Amino acid sequence: MSEILMKKSKILVIDDEPIIHDIVSFMVNTRGHQIISASNGEEGLAFARNNHPDLILLDIMMPGMQGHDVCLRLKSDKDTKRIPIIMLTGEGDRDAVLRARESGANDYIVKPFTLSTLTERVDKFLGKVEVKKATYSWWQKIIRKLTKRY
Repeated sequence: MSEILMKKSKILVIDDEPIIHDIVSFMVNTRGHQIISASNGEEGLAFARNNHPDLILLDIMMPGMQGHDVCLRLKSDKDTKRIPIIMLTGEGDRDAVLRARESGANDYIVKPFTLSTLTERVDKFLGKVEVKKATYSWWQKIIRKLTKRY
């Protein structure tokens, strides 16, 4: 596994099914990441704003606020819009995938899913997040060096 993916990341899981939290917790803990759990959309929005996770796993069908609405709110908020979101759902038809994309989701996993599928997708997005952070940090160092010279 690359050094970038070994860094500890925060993953927010927004799902009303405890089994999903258990599965994700197992995967996340074995890889050294931190999990934040929310059981509904409102709680998930608050946790995302307060904890600044590196990735969000979001169920579509929940009581109260649906996943699509949560996704739209997160993507329209300046503080959370860049957080990658993977939507989780039992619906696998073309319309469901299209609706997830239209609400701003970066990816989509159909339940039931395998642990390897989940791990692969999580690693993919966490890797992108870490590359962006490293690039930003590199540019900040360059800017500091250049401003000291002039």
